[in-house]
Amino acid sequence: MNNRYIILLLVSLIFSKELYCQNIVSDRRFSPNVYNSNQIDISKQNVIYKYDYIENLKTSVRKSSLTILQIGKIISKFTDYNLLKKDSLENKFSKKEYLGAEEMNLIFPVLKEIGFKKEILRDSNKDSITFQGKVHSTKYEYKEKIPSLNWKLKKGDKVILDYKVKKATVNYGGRKWIAWYSEDIPINLGPYIFGNLPGLILELYDNEENFHFSAIGIDNKQTEIYKRVEKKIVRTSKKDFFKAERNFHEKPELFVRGTIRGGANFKKIPYNPIEIID
Repeated sequence: MNNRYIILLLVSLIFSKELYCQNIVSDRRFSPNVYNSNQIDISKQNVIYKYDYIENLKTSVRKSSLTILQIGKIISKFTDYNLLKKDSLENKFSKKEYLGAEEMNLIFPVLKEIGFKKEILRDSNKDSITFQGKVHSTKYEYKEKIPSLNWKLKKGDKVILDYKVKKATVNYGGRKWIAWYSEDIPINLGPYIFGNLPGLILELYDNEENFHFSAIGIDNKQTEIYKRVEKKIVRTSKKDFFKAERNFHEKPELFVRGTIRGGANFKKIPYNPIEIID
């Protein structure tokens, strides 16, 4: 069975979430995805954040997942914890001749748990960020300079994970953000693209609580920081990536023509981007 069949199957799953809860009992065989990545650093510290977010502003239903900030000597990586698990499974299964129900039943529950569907690689030497994210079945990548954030330090303090934290606010990406950072951890990083404070950001949220990152654990395990290398990755600009993402949510039928779902009538997919890009 070729990769085109897998893509068609995943498309149907995107629009039929209940299938995630069902085990595959088919005797079909699927070709494994090609997996390539480059190790670019080793983490010296890892911060796990609980990520709460609102996907649909009409219902305001909150969803959650786990995200991770891997902090290396030069490179840091922020992504969803289950994206790392998915990559690990894809790497393992890429060496197989074919995938059966057993392997697919391991992959699908992990896919279901992914909430933050992007990867941000921050290079302190080059003062740059490399961003990777998918729109439908296409992987995109863009690069930009590390944003210069005009933080305003505020009065107030509290305790997170036994660390005393201080408050700061900033306007970025069309939203007002509130951060709580600890000077006891002299690392100027945080969730997503945020950083440049005199300490590690342990909590971050926008003033409307659409997106909320809360640190729930820190460890010193050494883990591989890698970058996925895709042959068909589309290198683009930040503006064009968010435009493609918005177009997919507003007109999903344009992205699935020629597939088993291509003739169906689609409703708009709820869209609440972390950055509001005109």
